[in-house]
Amino acid sequence: MKTPVFFIGEKLSSATRQWLVKQHVLFIEEPFFRTEYKKPNLAFFKTMTKTRKQWVITSSYAAHWLVRFHTKLGLTVSDRLYCWSEKQAEILKKLDQSVFVTSYSNPAELAENVLTQNQGDAVLFLRGDVLHHELTSVFSVVGLNFSEIEVYKNTPVEKFFSGIFDAYLFFNPQSIENFKASGNFTSPNSLVLANESSTAKEAWRTLDNKVYISPEQEELLFVQDSFARWVQENK
Repeated sequence: MKTPVFFIGEKLSSATRQWLVKQHVLFIEEPFFRTEYKKPNLAFFKTMTKTRKQWVITSSYAAHWLVRFHTKLGLTVSDRLYCWSEKQAEILKKLDQSVFVTSYSNPAELAENVLTQNQGDAVLFLRGDVLHHELTSVFSVVGLNFSEIEVYKNTPVEKFFSGIFDAYLFFNPQSIENFKASGNFTSPNSLVLANESSTAKEAWRTLDNKVYISPEQEELLFVQDSFARWVQENK
């Protein structure tokens, strides 16, 4: 079997990179966004310095933001952190706090964990400029009062890539949109792998390749599943 070359529209965790190297996969990882972090509203956080808090973190960018500013936010040893990928947990471990990890594909479980462990805690949902409607709707259904805090913004970046890739891995619809807007084209016989339905729909809409949607949405599991799919297609 030849050595595959993957295009990955995301910056990967060190664990995922190491796994790809062990499989002898060549890869380029390129997000089509520039991330701009926002300064925290210190006046807001000062109002809850003596309140125990539950922090909900659903992206690596938000995890990095919390690590960067935690000393200014009144983070205490009694606070709890909730995330939904090992990649985010890996970043949050730097804070030496209790971290609860829920599957990316199960926002209801994340919300339930927060609700059942809440003892009058303030719930802080750290997010980007694009709202995760599914998670907020689940929070509302279970009757969870929470504060949404926009901590970063992703600005599209145009990048052109030449070359032929055996597979293209996309983590969100916006990456596909910006990939195309930058003048890039997928190789006709290559696979396109998407890690959620909205990403797959965008791929089916705009690309002519064979598109697979992975049942795995957590980063490493998605990459592993995509590699297995490519191997199956190239026996």
